[in-house]
Amino acid sequence: MFWIDVGGTFTDCLRLDAQGRLSSHKLLSSGVYKLRAKAAGPAALTVGAADGFVRDFFAGFTARIAGKRALVTGFSPDTGLLGLDAAVAADGVVELTSPEPAPVAGIRKLLGLRLDQAVPPEPVRLGTTRGTNALLERKGARTALVISEGFGDALAIGTQNRPKLFDLAIKKPQPLYERVIEAAERVGVAGEVLTALDGARLAADLAAARAAGIESVAIAFLHGHAFPAHE
Repeated sequence: MFWIDVGGTFTDCLRLDAQGRLSSHKLLSSGVYKLRAKAAGPAALTVGAADGFVRDFFAGFTARIAGKRALVTGFSPDTGLLGLDAAVAADGVVELTSPEPAPVAGIRKLLGLRLDQAVPPEPVRLGTTRGTNALLERKGARTALVISEGFGDALAIGTQNRPKLFDLAIKKPQPLYERVIEAAERVGVAGEVLTALDGARLAADLAAARAAGIESVAIAFLHGHAFPAHE
């Protein structure tokens, strides 16, 4: 059983094995391991503090150091020697990038598996704060709001709450969406269709948004819960 938390910077992995023993591993959420290079040879690099990894764990990873890249062909945990398919200089920190996402790399580390070995079926509980981080930092996909016609400014107006009642200059945060598409449709409170959805017009509006670089849409139709077909 694995429990994994993928954060904006680090991924934390916790494993409970069949004997009830717990083990953990922490790595960058980019799937990059950073190790100090100690010496370089022909198509090889010696790194420090690489114990705890099985032999050839890093084989198949991409190594980057001092602006040069090479593919890792082998790894000895005893000596810290990385075999490479190209010569690099031992200058600072070498970044070893997994070809798999960080949670899978973490599972491999805790199971002691190389890239050429299959990961057995294991229950995994995965959580992430990346969605929250994207909202807070406003680094998510470019988004359009698709809403019932006549309600395009409903979310911008909001509830009219004023946390600082007597401020003379109200600064509202920008909405997470950058474009509003009003769909010609209307559903009553009981779910009855008052205006049929104009699919052709909506398709044209969505195509224009996609052409402008919009990658995601949020959909909120009036009384959509009572009649979800339009959404």
